[in-house]
Amino acid sequence: MKLDKSERRSILVFAILFVLLVLVFVYTVFTWRMDNTQEFVTSITKEDRTKKGENNEDINIFVAMTQKESWPGTDADGKSTIGAEYDGVIFNNSGKNIVDWSMTIYMPKNKNGEPIPGTFDSSWNGEYTNNGDNITFIPADYLNVIPKNEEKTYGFVMYAGTNLDFSEFEICGYYRTILPEYPGFWIATVGFLIWLTWVVAWAVMDARARKLKKQKAHDEKIIEETMQVFANFIDAKDEYTKGHSTRVSFYSQKIAKRMGMSDEEIKMIGYMGLMHDCGKIAIPDDVLNKKGALTEEEREIIKEHTTRGGQMLENFTSLPAIRDGALYHHERYDGKGYPQGLIGKEIPLYARIINVADAFDAMNSDRCYRNRLPKNRILSELRNNAGTQFDPEIVEYMIAMYQEGKI
Repeated sequence: MKLDKSERRSILVFAILFVLLVLVFVYTVFTWRMDNTQEFVTSITKEDRTKKGENNEDINIFVAMTQKESWPGTDADGKSTIGAEYDGVIFNNSGKNIVDWSMTIYMPKNKNGEPIPGTFDSSWNGEYTNNGDNITFIPADYLNVIPKNEEKTYGFVMYAGTNLDFSEFEICGYYRTILPEYPGFWIATVGFLIWLTWVVAWAVMDARARKLKKQKAHDEKIIEETMQVFANFIDAKDEYTKGHSTRVSFYSQKIAKRMGMSDEEIKMIGYMGLMHDCGKIAIPDDVLNKKGALTEEEREIIKEHTTRGGQMLENFTSLPAIRDGALYHHERYDGKGYPQGLIGKEIPLYARIINVADAFDAMNSDRCYRNRLPKNRILSELRNNAGTQFDPEIVEYMIAMYQEGKI
């Protein structure tokens, strides 16, 4: 599949954008891998908790433990004890996920500064180990991650000689930032979605454009083949002009290309060249193919092929300029042509080009009234009639091509 210049440029832009997005994403992932895990150890006391604001906006981790209910009991030695349920909560206010964490809960102290002994009755949400001075809490697997702005609960039932007020904690673990929290991730993601949307939209539009281009080429082929067939009908009326319309079309396109016209303009003048003599269909054969000299009346009949051709092509609205070639190709630059006697630039450009191509082919072909003219004679006629019969600028292109052997 051959790509045109605009398609290659579009693909290059898409490729550059894609590479930039990949670089942003790779940089983001690299940064995240380097910075996504940070070890921490945090100690929290009752004073820390009570001096914070209501929303705890300036602390990273909030820990609390309260006594829910209590009841009297006795220990193995028969001494009075107090059993109680202690419920705790840990809230992650750090802005990052907390993973692989554990907590040390320090036992409250008596008046002598000694830890108050206690005995576990039951516990939940993890493993608790009491070594006398403190309790080590390792959360269960399902509590191992505390997402940012979320909380987890823990607790146990303990018997001690008095109610316990747990107020000192130490938490250790790792802060972990998830990839979507990095701005680069969203820049790359949104950019990729936009890029993908552009690619899909471009692919859809390109497919439609290719379909239309293919349909246009098909339609143009039908038009060209139809015109070629019709041109053959025209030329068939005169055995000496067989192929004349095709050659005039070819010469006209060559001139137009030398003049720097666009592809569409060159294609249009090719159609006009094929149809320039369509009016001859209406000319009687005995007049058109007469080998002797024409009478004045017969010459006037021959001239009618321009107006007849213009009438035939008047309703050819899909190619509106095609009528000019048939109607005006016998106008002369000096105003002595027919059917309207237009002068100079009054004559449509396409008609001026066809006028030169038509005259050249007439001189370069055998006709019923004479043989083909020699090259030097043709060049002489073209030069001598520049500015009179022919547009002086256009005829120079024909002379140059003929001398160069391009036609």
